[in-house]
Amino acid sequence: MTVSAGELRHRIDIVRSAKTPTGRGGFTETVATIAGNVAAKVEGLTGTEAVKEKVLRGVRVYRLTIRWRPGILTSDRISYSGDPEPLNIRSAVDLDGRRRWLVIHADTEA
Repeated sequence: MTVSAGELRHRIDIVRSAKTPTGRGGFTETVATIAGNVAAKVEGLTGTEAVKEKVLRGVRVYRLTIRWRPGILTSDRISYSGDPEPLNIRSAVDLDGRRRWLVIHADTEA
């Protein structure tokens, strides 16, 4: 896999949500940025429509390529200025096993 530095022209943030106890028996959900302003190559793959809770919504699927970094989970989300909805990470794979690039498949499905 070959990616040139010029192709990493988009900026993304990788965020992780966590539940923290309120001290009164409940929890609040907090969102923390685990990687900010990450250079990425963003490619739109498909777009479809899905009915969720009786509402027709567009679902977009992306492939993002970033420099390799450990600790990206499928429960994390991506904030990308090209799409107002946060992207749900479906997979994060080091394709060639050389720890050079990380290919992330993500979508906007709720």
